[in-house]
Amino acid sequence: MAETNLDIDTHPTEDISVRDVFGIDTDMVVKGFAERTSRVPELDSTYKFDPDTTLAILAGFSHNRRVMIQGYHGTGKSTHIEQVASRLNWPAVRVNLDSHISRIDLIGKDAIKLKDGKQVTDFQEGISALGSPQPDRHRV
Repeated sequence: MAETNLDIDTHPTEDISVRDVFGIDTDMVVKGFAERTSRVPELDSTYKFDPDTTLAILAGFSHNRRVMIQGYHGTGKSTHIEQVASRLNWPAVRVNLDSHISRIDLIGKDAIKLKDGKQVTDFQEGISALGSPQPDRHRV
């Protein structure tokens, strides 16, 4: 798996047959990325796709549109999206919003760490910065 930062200008280039990859009877072709990165979810080869939900997710990926998936807690909505992303090599990060999330969780915070035997304040990026290249920011 390639360890690269997400480049905002990178676009999917590979044509992927929905029939071949997802086993759905359609001629639809979607774009995927050529290489897996550290942000691509792990593939579960035993995952069973619901055809209607999968086609809705793929349409959203293909046309850069939002897709609303609803269902009870624990029914696999997020996992379904991750498994679609996994097969297209699309980077994805699961953000669990069913508990208390603060601004610090989203933006980031300073943390005191030991570096070369000295205490330093190091900024830890929050959820909103995942995948984006950031300058090395730490203070003594």
